[in-house]
Amino acid sequence: MEFDINSNISFIQERINDLEKITEKENPYTRLVFSKEFYDGRSWLRDQYTSLDLSISTDEVGNLIGLLKTNKKNKQLVIIGSHIDTVPSGGRYDGIAGVVSALCVINHIKKNDIDLPFNLAVYDYLGEELNDWGTSCIGSRGLAGVLNKEILSRKNTAGLVLKEEIDKIGGNSKLLNKPLPVIENILACLELHIEQGKVLEDRKIEIGVVRSIPSISRFSVTVKGQAGHSGTILMNQRSDALVTASEIISFVNKSALKLSQKSNQHFVATIGKINVHPNSAAIIPGFVEMTIDLRTSSQNSKDEFLNILNEKISLLNDTSSCNVKIKDLAFAPYIEMDKDLIHLLKKSANSLGLSNIIMDSGAGHDTAQLSRVVPAGMIFIPCKDGLSHCPEEYAKVSDISKGTAVLWEMVQNLARKKIEVDI
Repeated sequence: MEFDINSNISFIQERINDLEKITEKENPYTRLVFSKEFYDGRSWLRDQYTSLDLSISTDEVGNLIGLLKTNKKNKQLVIIGSHIDTVPSGGRYDGIAGVVSALCVINHIKKNDIDLPFNLAVYDYLGEELNDWGTSCIGSRGLAGVLNKEILSRKNTAGLVLKEEIDKIGGNSKLLNKPLPVIENILACLELHIEQGKVLEDRKIEIGVVRSIPSISRFSVTVKGQAGHSGTILMNQRSDALVTASEIISFVNKSALKLSQKSNQHFVATIGKINVHPNSAAIIPGFVEMTIDLRTSSQNSKDEFLNILNEKISLLNDTSSCNVKIKDLAFAPYIEMDKDLIHLLKKSANSLGLSNIIMDSGAGHDTAQLSRVVPAGMIFIPCKDGLSHCPEEYAKVSDISKGTAVLWEMVQNLARKKIEVDI
């Protein structure tokens, strides 16, 4: 049954509008994992699953699942979905577009009484965004079996332990020492997402078929100086941690710019989180901690960057009156999407007459974690001015509906492929 792009726009828009309202009122659009707003969002999503007559469950890592069971006697599974958590003051489409498009696919199947030769599940992956526990993609990492004891035992700034929050939401953290059993039954994991960049918009292309997702490394940098009275300690007597930290910030930006121009591959580095202590106008900063976010598809560029950064830190330790330390926080490897799924996604877009390109992602996604253990594929749709992780984030609902049509066509292609194999 053909998917009508125009007739499904209202279904998508209504649900995006619903989720938009579930936010910290004074800080839109904020729905942090494990927050009251996140629990409210999960309650809304459960109602959506119920309205579509799906079987509802929460797996061991806290992913919320709506399952459409096949009439055939098999356990094989195709997953579609994304996440409903946000960054602080995030947007209305990051993650949300992927969950709503998955609901729309299920609605189309239900309305047309279609039976698939496999089970189809909508997933809201737990905690995709980087959070107060210093990790991202909690739900998909747990599925893939890469949540280690150290991560699960982390405490956030309020002293809450990650594994205990997973258990509270319905998971079972004791069983997260290996990939979840459902992995054995998964035929494919598919995700629709806004691009979070300007390639599609600038080139006026409707669909991006994702080829790869960069490695993501995060590092903690601490600078220890000496706090003191800002009016009495002379300039040449100071150990100002923030001044030394500013040198590192500038160095990271300039070095990343040079490496990105030198290499044809994706390379970006950002310091976006800084804590200054004691953070008072009348006190010289005595301690600074900050986080470097490094994303690249080139191991050589990453190695070169870290070498020159460590040289800079050694120089600062020798020449400044502050002590600088760097340590690893998190790492996700460079990932290539499943080649067969790339081919099928492009075929699906072509069959609908939608312009498309094969492209690389600059952001991390749940699909990257899942691709470690199962076939995974991803499509991008355009977003205005490439803006994301901010309230100005915007995507046309008509573009989301076009992407949803590709998802449905892809599900059909997987169904045809399975039937051919079974025969």
